[in-house]
Amino acid sequence: MPKKSLIKLFVVPFEEDDPKKCTAEKLKRFNMVKFVRRPVGLTLNPFSPILLKEKPEDEALARLKGLTAIDASWKKREEWGTKYLNEYSRRLPLLIAANPINYARPHLLSTVEALAASLYILGNVSQAEVILSKFKWGPNFLKLNKRALELYKKSEDIVSAEKEVSENYAVYFSI
Repeated sequence: MPKKSLIKLFVVPFEEDDPKKCTAEKLKRFNMVKFVRRPVGLTLNPFSPILLKEKPEDEALARLKGLTAIDASWKKREEWGTKYLNEYSRRLPLLIAANPINYARPHLLSTVEALAASLYILGNVSQAEVILSKFKWGPNFLKLNKRALELYKKSEDIVSAEKEVSENYAVYFSI
């Protein structure tokens, strides 16, 4: 099977976190993401009504333009949640966090977890592993979510796949 080309990763930083704990800042230091003022390509937004990979063009768009994560505090989601909703906004299907702040909580992913999950679902598993490898807890994200991520990656119907995962939570998550 041919090697997948890397997807360009972008971050819109709100600079609300301690820079020492900010996963986006660390990825930037390793030149794995570029900070931008406005989203580029597909934008990860947990308030989007559309799931990543729900539209047939999502994978091609991510490969062509890139993928942007919004690096903002979950506690201030009312301030930024609707700001970046547009035709290119996508939310991730049900996954659980491995980061120390929100460990085992559904949907409350760090920026690196959101980017890695997106990469994995779009078939760039090795790129997901590389960005997660920069964090002690990073590889555990893939371990906790392995079954769900595999289902999402292989699924032709991501909406049904998410429903399957949410109805069988204990089967899909290794907590």
